Amino acid sequence: MNPKRWSSRVILGVSLLVTGVAGAEDAPAPAPEPKAEGAAAADPAADAEAFLKTWNESGKPLCEKNEPGCAAAGQALVKAAAAFEAAHKRDRAIAVRKMILDPKNRLDYTDYGKEAAFTVATNLQSIGEFAEAANHHESAARKFPQMAQAPAALMEAVVLRSGLRDPKAAAQDVELFAKNYGAKQPEETARLAVALADFLVGEETWLEARGWLQKWMATVDKGGSLQERIHAHTLLARSLKKLDDTKGAAKEYEVVRAAWKDPEASVKQLAAMGGSDQDQARRLGRSLTDVGEALFFFAEQKRVEVDAIKYPEYKGPADRESVMKHINTKVVEWVKKKRPAIEEVEKEYTKVLALEPLPPPKWVVASASRVGMLWAKFVAEFRAAPIPKEWRNNGTVPGTTITYEELRTAYYQKLDEASEPQKLQAKKSFQVCVNHAAKYQYFDEYSRTCSVWLAKNYGKEYVLVEELIPRAAGPGSFVLQPSPVAKAQPSR
Repeated sequence: MNPKRWSSRVILGVSLLVTGVAGAEDAPAPAPEPKAEGAAAADPAADAEAFLKTWNESGKPLCEKNEPGCAAAGQALVKAAAAFEAAHKRDRAIAVRKMILDPKNRLDYTDYGKEAAFTVATNLQSIGEFAEAANHHESAARKFPQMAQAPAALMEAVVLRSGLRDPKAAAQDVELFAKNYGAKQPEETARLAVALADFLVGEETWLEARGWLQKWMATVDKGGSLQERIHAHTLLARSLKKLDDTKGAAKEYEVVRAAWKDPEASVKQLAAMGGSDQDQARRLGRSLTDVGEALFFFAEQKRVEVDAIKYPEYKGPADRESVMKHINTKVVEWVKKKRPAIEEVEKEYTKVLALEPLPPPKWVVASASRVGMLWAKFVAEFRAAPIPKEWRNNGTVPGTTITYEELRTAYYQKLDEASEPQKLQAKKSFQVCVNHAAKYQYFDEYSRTCSVWLAKNYGKEYVLVEELIPRAAGPGSFVLQPSPVAKAQPSR
């Protein structure tokens, strides 16, 4: 054995045995002596084993008997863990730190023991042991709530518990954070409460989400940032909507809409929260998406009123006089009522596109799709006007030189000509829809509707393209499958 290393170990052992006085827990364990010039490179793993051996031979017996010098002897474990870290053996470092936390060793309440409680949690999280990491974060925060790391540990625990789909444990962590630190950290408390609400909504556990948000909304409104307040009311509104409480949803969405009454002031308030450019962009994007959702909701309520204006179904005789009378009275009356109603609800959807400073792609696509479908349905219903029974015959129309087929063709052409302006309005809206979807690479059922309609009605201009994307086909394997969303692209 290298004489210098042997002497270093002897010195370490003696030092640990004789420094068991009050406050000795802070005394650092001597590190192995530096290598002489030209000697072999330092071996942190070997140093770690040396510290560990010293602990097992000298420190552990002291601590098991609860004798003076135990706390100082535990420094060997601190040094061993650090050396294992330096040797990139984190699993061994974790194991050593767990020895510090073992109550049998009576080191868990030392200063370095308190530090180790939080460090082990972070170490476990870094190697993907999320469940165990969450346990250690929670244990450390409960055991040592006055430590500076305790609030952050509970925040991490909430994130981990949510990721592990354990909302009950996450809720307990939020409540503990609020109890211990809510008075001094109201904004962080609100952020945690909203984060858990986000998880519950994402899991579509609407009843639980509603209950949680109603419980914490006062806390969020009082101490939360503008971003968190907007998002909390959006999540509650969405939950209420899913639970068929339209009136309650409207009340919450109105809070969201009112929060963006002065876009310039709202943007400044979000910017004042600081952070990197990426953080600020993400913050602004989420808030605009929430406001867009609120505006879309109110437009949808108006759309329900338009949908209630039903096309007048013809149930009379099939003779020409009766059919034309129906068209010139009830159908004309329906057109006069339906068209301005659509124009009014279109204004509501347009508010999403006018949202400042930038409209959210998701709700621009949805709004444009809805407007397009309103006009497309109007055109389809108008072109479904009844035709007299005798016009369905074949041959020449009596007293004329035209055939019934030509008569029918002329009739439908007139319907097409009369409704063409509305069809072009539908086309314009669907174009806005697919253009925004392509620009922002945002595809969903709304963009799919736009693509399909354009390809069907303007096939020479738009071709439906099925997008191939990777889909999981089992553990460790992927296959290419058609995307549920297609893009309509101008044909060349």
